[in-house]
Amino acid sequence: MDEAGIEARRQILRRFSVVTAAAFTLPWSFRGQVMHPSPQPMASPNAPMNQNVPGGLDGAGLAHQSAPGTISPLMWAEIKSDSDKLLQMATDFKAKVDQTNLTATLSLPLIKEAHQIEKMAKEIQQRMRA
Repeated sequence: MDEAGIEARRQILRRFSVVTAAAFTLPWSFRGQVMHPSPQPMASPNAPMNQNVPGGLDGAGLAHQSAPGTISPLMWAEIKSDSDKLLQMATDFKAKVDQTNLTATLSLPLIKEAHQIEKMAKEIQQRMRA
C-alpha cells in the first residue's frame, strides 16, 4: 500500500477516535452539573418594569419572558435524548470499527456513519449554545 493511502487511513481513524471519545465523554460531562442561575436582586413589586413607560401602563398582568441563558425543560429533554442517541451511535460505531480488518480499506457505510455521528454531535453542541 502506498504512503498516501496509509496516511489517509490513519487520519480517518484519528477522526473516528476523536468523535467516539467525544461521544463517550459528552453524557458524563453533564452529570453532577446542576444549572443554578446566579442570584439576582429582587425588584419591588410596585416598581414599573420599564422606566420609560408611565406608571400603570407597563404591561401589568402580562406574562414575562424567561431570563436569557436559561434552557427550557423541553429543550433540555431533547438535548438529553439526542445525547443518548449519540452515545448509542458511537458505541455501535466503535463495535464496527473493532471488527474491521486494518489491512482492508474502510467501507463507505462506515465513513458515512462517522459523518452522521459528527453531525449529531455538532447539532447538540449548537442547541446547547443557543
